[in-house]
Amino acid sequence: MNPFIMGAAMFLLPQCPYFYEFLPDPIDVADNEGEYLSVKWESTPVPWDTIYLQMEEHNPFAIYVPPDSFFTELLLHRGAPAACPVKKGLLCKPLTGTALPNSRASVWNLSAGFCRDTAYLPIPKSGKVLLRDLASGEWLVASGGNSGSESNLPSLDSIVSIYGEIPLYISEVAPCPEEGIPEWFEITNRTAQAFPLNGISDCKAKTPLKSTDSIKGKSSILITKHAEDLKDFLGVDEIPIYQLSIAALKNTNDTLRLCYNGIKLDSVMWGKVVNRPIKCPGTEKINPGFVPKVTKNPIKILQISERILERSNKKAMLRIRINSNVKLELRLIDRSGAHILKKILNTQINDSWIEIQEWRRCQNGPCFIHLQGEGVNETAAFVVRP
Repeated sequence: MNPFIMGAAMFLLPQCPYFYEFLPDPIDVADNEGEYLSVKWESTPVPWDTIYLQMEEHNPFAIYVPPDSFFTELLLHRGAPAACPVKKGLLCKPLTGTALPNSRASVWNLSAGFCRDTAYLPIPKSGKVLLRDLASGEWLVASGGNSGSESNLPSLDSIVSIYGEIPLYISEVAPCPEEGIPEWFEITNRTAQAFPLNGISDCKAKTPLKSTDSIKGKSSILITKHAEDLKDFLGVDEIPIYQLSIAALKNTNDTLRLCYNGIKLDSVMWGKVVNRPIKCPGTEKINPGFVPKVTKNPIKILQISERILERSNKKAMLRIRINSNVKLELRLIDRSGAHILKKILNTQINDSWIEIQEWRRCQNGPCFIHLQGEGVNETAAFVVRP
């Protein structure tokens, strides 16, 4: 059986590989050089040993990955091995065979064991990478230059819809450590899914953290202005430490914030004003930290009746209510990014619910309803089970 017939992507499982990035049309190089595609997964070792890839109707090809290895990313690069970056956890292989289409849309499939993923790629632009938008699942042309890691930024609502809750919080802070030790703070991932570190900051740094790493589920990392000094003090390599130009923290009273690409995720205060004095030298443990509201609106525009729907239940019904009287576009989007339903709604604020019968066309796993219009841009997620 063709390994891609099952279709639905299972990249939400930490051991499942998923398409991460495409560069079909690089600049300043020959047509047969420079293009690449990237596949990632979050946990190791993995229960599979081969990743199968296929572009549209072309023959599938296989990439062997040692199952007991600690690789977490596969880079297929036109020009490897000379063009392969030196990076921990990276398995770099030559991209051979059919070139990535650079003047039309294309579809890629991935399979590894029971894992599946599909990428519906739009028409590329010269020198621009293609990335999956976290809110809608769509693949979009990055607005930046040759790296799209700072593009297609999600909202706090979309982050919550993907991770189920705000994923990161400040779990410990050292505003006045012992002499010779740099200030640092710890952030913890409260969810079971990995969260990208690129774009993390203290909301004050001019340049956020630039990294291709992720903070694993139920794990913590340390942020400091002087990573080597902190590593020397700790004397161990097992603790992940990342360097960032954080603002100096005041010993007696201050506020530390945590941002992701400008989105405020968490904050913590200390001092007499909040009845939380800091002993110097020392650290302050915070649990669970202050979590801001997901939205400034007292009432969400988009309400959804069910979060989990089972196909075996013939009476299962998905309904939505829209608290708006403006013209809106509704989209039902599969986890692979495919648009199942798209229609324009002329709504009025009332207590009536709108039934979405097309939910049964979603693949098993998460599916998304996206609402967009005048002053409205909201996403709600639900899960489809067998």
